[in-house]
Amino acid sequence: MDSELVQILEMVVALVAAIVAYWQNRQKNRAEGETRQVVAFFDPKDETVTAPPDVVPARSWKMGDETRRWVLAGHDALNQASLLRQVEEAEEKRLTHYYLAFQDRGGGFYEIEYGLVKGSGVGKSEK
Repeated sequence: MDSELVQILEMVVALVAAIVAYWQNRQKNRAEGETRQVVAFFDPKDETVTAPPDVVPARSWKMGDETRRWVLAGHDALNQASLLRQVEEAEEKRLTHYYLAFQDRGGGFYEIEYGLVKGSGVGKSEK
């Protein structure tokens, strides 16, 4: 084989290797950035990330069906509709901590964190 052709092939192989290395480095940096955001989101002491990043599955911060049924149990239809609306509004805003207020049974609230009931009470919420 001609030495010039060998040099051209070696340069092409080196160029392809450089492109692959650059692409892998970009992917690694992107993954590390996403990882930092997810860790910050779940770290209670770190308030730099307050909304769940897109890579965090919604099931980790949205209210599940069983919790919804528990929150709605024993409330009249008007308050059930109000509670569901409050949950939907909070989830649209991607809130991880919020309060749900109800008026029946003497009035009260549920404190919700990461889609789970963290607390509840009768009377005004601790907002």
